[in-house]
Amino acid sequence: MVTSRQSPNDLLAALPSADFDLLRPHLRAVELNFGQMLIEAGAPVRQVIFPHGGIVSTLARLRRGETIEVGVIGRDGVVGGSAALYDAASPSAAMVRFPGTASAIDAGHFRTIVELSPALRDALMRDLSRRVTKAEQVAACNAAHSAEARLCRRLLQSRDMAGSDSMLLSQDLMAQMLGVKRNTISLVAHALQQQGLIRYSRGRMAIIDVDGLVRRSCECHSADRIPAAPMALPHASALPWPASEVGLVQRSPS
Repeated sequence: MVTSRQSPNDLLAALPSADFDLLRPHLRAVELNFGQMLIEAGAPVRQVIFPHGGIVSTLARLRRGETIEVGVIGRDGVVGGSAALYDAASPSAAMVRFPGTASAIDAGHFRTIVELSPALRDALMRDLSRRVTKAEQVAACNAAHSAEARLCRRLLQSRDMAGSDSMLLSQDLMAQMLGVKRNTISLVAHALQQQGLIRYSRGRMAIIDVDGLVRRSCECHSADRIPAAPMALPHASALPWPASEVGLVQRSPS
C-alpha cells in the first residue's frame, strides 16, 4: 500500500508501506539550517538525508577555488543516497540554501535496507535519472541563455521549492547558482530591482513581481515545472561502476 502520509519527503512517501517500515526505526528528524554543510566533497557519506522541505545545493569546487552549484535537491529527492549506497566518497558538496527539516538515516543502516528493498533501490535509480536530466537542462541553459534570464528562472525555481517570496541570498550564492562572476550578479540584480521585480538588500531577497520574472525568464522555467520522466536504468546491482552523486559543471562566458 502506498500512502502520501508516511513521510513529508516525496520519495519516501511513494514507497510501499512495507518498504518504508524497514526504514522507519532508523529514521530521525533533523533540522536543515541555512548555510549548513551536509556533505563535504571527497569525504565519505555518513548519513543519508531525505528533505521535508527547503533547498539543498550540490556544489562543485574547481581548482582555482571557485564553487559552482551543480544541482538542487528538495523534498522530492535524497541527499547522499548514491554515494552512501556504494560506500563511496561524494564528488560534490551539499549545503543548505533554504532551511527546513528532514529525515536522516545512518549510511550503514541505509545500505542494509537497500539490499532488502527492491522498491527503494528503484526509487534511488529514478531519483538519479531525474538528476541527470536536470543537469543536462542546466548545461543547455547556461550555454544558451543570458545571465538575466537565468537568474529570473533560478529565483522562480527557488521560490517554488522554498514556498516563500523571501529568502537569504547573497551575491556570492547567486554567482554560484549561475556559474558567473559576482559583478555580473550585481549588475543583473540591480537591473531587476530597478524594474520593480525584486527587492534586494544586504543579502535579503524579496520577490515582488512574479509575473514580471516569468516574462524575463528563459524557456527553462517552464521545463522546471514539468516533472522529469525517469530514464530506463539498469538495476543498481547490475551497474559496472560505483554510482555517485551526479553533477555537471557548465560555466557560462558571462
